Amino acid sequence: MDVFGPPLATHGPNKILVAVFALIALAAFWGAWSSVSSNSPDKSAETFAAVFYLVVAAALAASAFWMSRRRVVLYPEGLSYSSFFGEKNIRWDDLLHFYYRATKRSINFIPIGTYYWFRLVDTHGQSIRFGSGLAETSALANRLLELTQGPLLRRIASQFDSGTDVDFGRIRVNRQSGVVVKKSWGRLKRIPWNEVHSFAIKRGHFYIWRVGEKRATGPAISDVPNAFALLGLLNIVFTPSEPSVQS
Repeated sequence: MDVFGPPLATHGPNKILVAVFALIALAAFWGAWSSVSSNSPDKSAETFAAVFYLVVAAALAASAFWMSRRRVVLYPEGLSYSSFFGEKNIRWDDLLHFYYRATKRSINFIPIGTYYWFRLVDTHGQSIRFGSGLAETSALANRLLELTQGPLLRRIASQFDSGTDVDFGRIRVNRQSGVVVKKSWGRLKRIPWNEVHSFAIKRGHFYIWRVGEKRATGPAISDVPNAFALLGLLNIVFTPSEPSVQS
């Protein structure tokens, strides 16, 4: 039964990653066969090597098969995630938390790409996780930010307007009192609204500067659920409203 309408985009498995795991698994199977067919007098060493290669080959083959079954489909109404274990669906209007992580990787200071990780939790407690095991994760990240921003911002703004605390993990905001940032060792950094100088997401962290503060530490956005919706909320709070035109 179709849960959503026509899809916007489909992201299947990362075929290169699946192929690499499959080739290494084949190499491990070949290593096991070579150990068994060897004429070495030390049979116990041959047996140990064969078992070792078989275990490694089986684990890699299972990983390649598992990765090949993963798929994310984006719709205007929500998201569908399928794997070897079944299928899960989340509607954007039911989305409660969106965790986002993007980490640039390098070898000997040579960039080799960006690793992505996402987690979505809805109001029913359902959780979906996926990341760089899928194809075109950079484009997937951009579409997820685009599709989740509106529904999350509406939910957050409604809670903010009600006067209750809005929890973003390591950051908490309140319409009356301002911002609270949880720092290391449980320390709290409290900033009233009239002392907030600026805020930004930089290098994977969420920074909020107090007036007169030149240097600040900020939590990783992976520890700040709905980080980009929080950024949107702060932009709204600190954007001067245009005066109404009266005739």
